[in-house]
Amino acid sequence: MGGPSFEALKGFLEGAEAARRAARPLSPEAEVGLRLDGAPARFQAPGGRPAVLDEAPRDPDFTLDLPPAAVARLVALPPGDVGALGVAFFELVLTRDPAARVGVRLHASTPRLISRGWLGVLAQGGLQVGLYLLRKGAANPKAAIDRLRRR
Repeated sequence: MGGPSFEALKGFLEGAEAARRAARPLSPEAEVGLRLDGAPARFQAPGGRPAVLDEAPRDPDFTLDLPPAAVARLVALPPGDVGALGVAFFELVLTRDPAARVGVRLHASTPRLISRGWLGVLAQGGLQVGLYLLRKGAANPKAAIDRLRRR
């Protein structure tokens, strides 16, 4: 049974234009494992339509541990700004605040991440996300992936 963070994230990702635009490049096989309110869930975007499901992940490319403070920050973003969503996500991954920090565990190889469309998701964030990552030391998408693997 989904808790408050599950319901909030589901409502945002399934309803926000930014989430739909960001998810467009994903293959039907792309999947994210989620930990929300201490319970497993999963994200997929079949046909480019984001869906957050109250069930354990099947074959996730990566898993995100999202504390309530991180979910609250994400769902408060403007619903149409893909760049702001991408920057906020990476800020939450890199924050030193344990109450807001998003944990990331990569399960897929870099070629699998690329073939499932995750590079396209980064590209949807445009210059705003690219410049943010560059300022944080990720000179290219592979550098960003490698940095996440080391976290």
